[in-house]
Amino acid sequence: MNNTNSYLKDELRETFKVINTCLSCLYAGETHMYRALAAQLRILLCDRKQRKDNSLIIAVYPKLEISALESINWSPQSSGYFHINQTHGSTNLVAQMPFEITQFVNGLVIADLQLNKSKLIAISEWSKQYVTYSPTELTIEEIIRSVADKGGGAHVDSTMSPALKYIRQKTPTGLTYAQLLIIALARFVNFLGEKIFDHSICKIPDHLFSQEHKKYSLGIVSHHEWAESRIGQIDP
Repeated sequence: MNNTNSYLKDELRETFKVINTCLSCLYAGETHMYRALAAQLRILLCDRKQRKDNSLIIAVYPKLEISALESINWSPQSSGYFHINQTHGSTNLVAQMPFEITQFVNGLVIADLQLNKSKLIAISEWSKQYVTYSPTELTIEEIIRSVADKGGGAHVDSTMSPALKYIRQKTPTGLTYAQLLIIALARFVNFLGEKIFDHSICKIPDHLFSQEHKKYSLGIVSHHEWAESRIGQIDP
């Protein structure tokens, strides 16, 4: 390994350590750490300048393939946990977004991506996947860049992008979509770092999962023409 590759790999290891530390603080109640997480995710996954991709993990592992997100599948009847009862002649479709929110009894709120572990996608393409079509259409990269570039990750800008304006809406848990989607991405990346570097990471205590907790998923209902124009498949 040449000096440049060795340096970048050390930087990658440090980036994963920062993400792990930020998550540890977040699990202890420091919810503002999502801002620091957004900055590290930007370095890791979507550090682009003009047409050049300087993303750190791509520079170190350009051939890496990881699990894709679950497809956003539109259906006239049901998608995931969501079901619709159609009136005669109705042409609406329903779809569940590929992430899930968990609210624990101690007040901790996290989110996790829903993955298709049987489908691998190149790391260079991974951040181009759509995470949600509600409250607006957003890819992984758009979420990270919105928070990191304008929402306090690396910069604060009084003129919010449309994406940031939408994802600053609050969920039923009290946290915003921005916070929870960054947490979901960071949790996935933290597990990825554990596998790449074989180091221990912070984890939520098992007893919290065994106690009463709430789960939330996001689903949307749309007219079939709008849904069919979006990425994804239509289930019968």
